Amino acid sequence: MPAAVLAEAGRLEIALRPVPSLGGAEDVLLDVAACGICGTDLQILGGGHPATPGVILGHEFTGTVADVGEGVTVLEPGARVVVAPNVSCGQCEWCRRGLRNQCERFTTHGVFVDGGLAPHVRVPASACHPVSPSLPAHVAALVEPLSTVVHGVRQARPFPGETALVIGAGPIGLMFVALFRLAGLRVAVAEPYEERATLARELGAEDLGDARADVVVDAVGSQLGAALDRVARGGRILLFGVNAKARTELAQERITRDELTILGSFVGQDVFPDAIRLLEGGRLDLEPLVTHRIALEELPAAVDELRAGRAVKVEVVF
Repeated sequence: MPAAVLAEAGRLEIALRPVPSLGGAEDVLLDVAACGICGTDLQILGGGHPATPGVILGHEFTGTVADVGEGVTVLEPGARVVVAPNVSCGQCEWCRRGLRNQCERFTTHGVFVDGGLAPHVRVPASACHPVSPSLPAHVAALVEPLSTVVHGVRQARPFPGETALVIGAGPIGLMFVALFRLAGLRVAVAEPYEERATLARELGAEDLGDARADVVVDAVGSQLGAALDRVARGGRILLFGVNAKARTELAQERITRDELTILGSFVGQDVFPDAIRLLEGGRLDLEPLVTHRIALEELPAAVDELRAGRAVKVEVVF
């Protein structure tokens, strides 16, 4: 089968790979319907994020169950599912404390083990969440990134009537805008690309001028300094984006004196069901975020579009 493979550090290749088969009693084989490309994929292809050479990329995917292992009792062939790609060991100290997203042996489909940028993939049954067949595949594939935003919003604890500033209006930032608006907040964005800023306004973002915000989200991964400049007294800063090279000098006294709360947010856990309900129930319309639906062979050119800011969410549709 054709697959989008990390041929070596920083290099994408569309290559032929064997069609996967069941490897264990708890495995599921999926026919992939759609798989999104996100900032992590761009970091991997830019050499700025560790990944396993030779791995099939793609961690935002949905598909139909084609076959199940003999130990799988909750899924049957033909079921539509979305996949939680982050797999924890369940045995280390952090898993036992209930912090599975901090697992010492954390692995991820599409980063360290094969993911969804191929027509077929093998995943654990425990990673599969049923989703309505009526939800279009390119929308269902948004469940994974939306789940991480649900986790972040829970941490930020927004209250109706508050104000929020989202720094960076890529797909994640735009989902924060949509969820904050749903929670009854006034929301502004800081985004240099006009297409993304326009989409943020369509989702309900507005111009709040120089007013400081109760909640500031760094969806970029390098904007702590800017967030401190824009957060109100007693406010919360949510650090969501990831940039391993980012460094910030800050005046610690400001955090103490203004009683600021700074939160880190990493992928989340137990959030897929809520993300699915938001989309299935029509509470969020995130379809406008998917600006490009492409075939697998078009992926290299689409990566260039993402890097240039001319695309918001690219999805490979099989």
